[in-house]
Amino acid sequence: MKRIADVSCAFALVAALSCTSTYLIAAETVRPATRPNILLIYSDDHGWADLGLQGVDQDIRTPHLDQLVQDGVRFTRGYVTAPQCVPSRAGVITGRYQQRFGVEDNTKGPLPLGELTIAERLKSAGYISGWVGKSHLDISSQRGVDKNSRIQLDHLPHHQGFEEYFRGEMRDYYASHGLDGKPFLDAPKLVHDTRFRVEVQTEAALSFLDRRAANPRQPWFLYLAWYAPHVPLESPEPWFSQTPATLPKERRQALAMIAAMDDGLGRIRSKLKAMGVDQNTLIFFIGDNGAPLKEGAWNGSLNLPLIGEKGMLTDGGVRVPFVAAWPGTIPAGQVYEHPVSSLDVAATAVALGDHPQDANLDGVNLIPYLTDENNDTPHGALFWRWRSQAAVLEFPWKLIQLGEHERYLFNVSTPEGELKNLLTDHADIATRLEAKLQTWSESLKPPGPPEPNNDQDNMFFAAHVDKTIAKATKRREGSAVSKTDLAAQGWLCRNGTLAVKNSTMILTPAANSKANQRLFVTNAQLDLPGPVTAVLKVRGLQVADSSANITWRTKAESFAPHQSTTFDWPTNEEWQEVRVTLSETSRIIHIRIHPPRDASSIQIQSVELHGKDGEPCTFRFDTK
Repeated sequence: MKRIADVSCAFALVAALSCTSTYLIAAETVRPATRPNILLIYSDDHGWADLGLQGVDQDIRTPHLDQLVQDGVRFTRGYVTAPQCVPSRAGVITGRYQQRFGVEDNTKGPLPLGELTIAERLKSAGYISGWVGKSHLDISSQRGVDKNSRIQLDHLPHHQGFEEYFRGEMRDYYASHGLDGKPFLDAPKLVHDTRFRVEVQTEAALSFLDRRAANPRQPWFLYLAWYAPHVPLESPEPWFSQTPATLPKERRQALAMIAAMDDGLGRIRSKLKAMGVDQNTLIFFIGDNGAPLKEGAWNGSLNLPLIGEKGMLTDGGVRVPFVAAWPGTIPAGQVYEHPVSSLDVAATAVALGDHPQDANLDGVNLIPYLTDENNDTPHGALFWRWRSQAAVLEFPWKLIQLGEHERYLFNVSTPEGELKNLLTDHADIATRLEAKLQTWSESLKPPGPPEPNNDQDNMFFAAHVDKTIAKATKRREGSAVSKTDLAAQGWLCRNGTLAVKNSTMILTPAANSKANQRLFVTNAQLDLPGPVTAVLKVRGLQVADSSANITWRTKAESFAPHQSTTFDWPTNEEWQEVRVTLSETSRIIHIRIHPPRDASSIQIQSVELHGKDGEPCTFRFDTK
């Protein structure tokens, strides 16, 4: 390779010295000048659209990120391993599918100490590593040693290979050094800083670089995890005042927070140039997952034109801003269109540290693919499993499994992409991909398919995928949309089937439903000021338990336990009207109607929803 010298002898010497010498002595003694520094930047809930050179939204301004793209490569299909922060971060920092060691979602932390991080892998090659910003890989479902949070102090960065750290999200940071560069003798020390988080985290990164200037021959790895534009949204100056006043406040705040990160990148790159290491530093900039939108409490960022949001295995949840630059080594101005993964960061770092590739790593070294040394595609397939969702991407085909019953097959290379389910059109492809996904799933911890059901996942797909597919079908085929789809007026059935006959919506539970898979009908296209009165005209049921309930969500909360009310379903066979009050003061955007569990067939003639303003939202089911 033209950018990596032969370092086999040097590496052998480093390995021999590592057991008896500090990393400083080893690095000073043997480090070749060509071994690069590595900077990994991870933004938070940063939508695919919000990188200027994506060319999606004219309001986004990211000049320093755009310059990074021009100096390196923009990956148009850069993916992360999960649509949520903890598993995504566990994947990128270890280079392994996080499901292999049980960190599948935000509730499955902390990161096991037995898993090797990039920092631990690079240490024997003489690297010193730093961590700045968000972690959440030290978060557990139990209260932590500090008794005020779920942070597990024995999982802080210095327990996983990072000699220096400034770990924190908002105002409080566990730190090895102060921002003035001086080490804390009683580290980890809790540092409180009330300034805007991105500014503090940028200063911590610059402080780490200042300390590297004292030993310029030692290579370093820095993981910078800016906590933006994740909620809570802020309006930092001077950036907020520079956003268009005509935009929604959330959008302006997101733009301001992204601009603060962009300026921070500019300061960091200026520092690298002043240190004389700008051409000996490989930089990755990656978002940790897609932005949350209406269904997930919008943070002001955008995923356009992708379908879905944070919490979904559609591209809107896992395809992110993804950039790499290494001036003088990676040819500048590239647009790379083959799928790549956040897992590739660790594999690339290990290769640049002149380690042999570890079979436990799931990524690939990207450098040969970016320097014309390898013209193949980096990945035959990428895989996901998260909550009740699983997916495999074998470009251009993407298969998504939702729970036990739903399947989607998309050709993501077409303009329609995830707007058109091709499952029945290409059953052979779907069968092959299902087999591949199943084989991969058996290698995980625990092995097997995803959860059989998850209410929030159902809600996401009802709002984004099913609704979008129906609209796209209507555009393509005019009135060819099925009468049932039109008559259902946005209502969808989960864990069963829906039909409309004789002006009645008929729900039938799935024959093989399990005890925890209760049938319900859902509508995610609402916007009603609470409290809301629901008036249902239903036919009575002959059931042992007539208990039914309605649940709802608002923009701020997602089906919290208090967002539910119980009522009795009529038990005779006549049509009857039932009135149910949803005691919610905020605007309701999504409701679910859960009939009695033991009912074999449920009939609903109409649904009226009366908001606080008195304007009813009426649904009458008619196929005419």
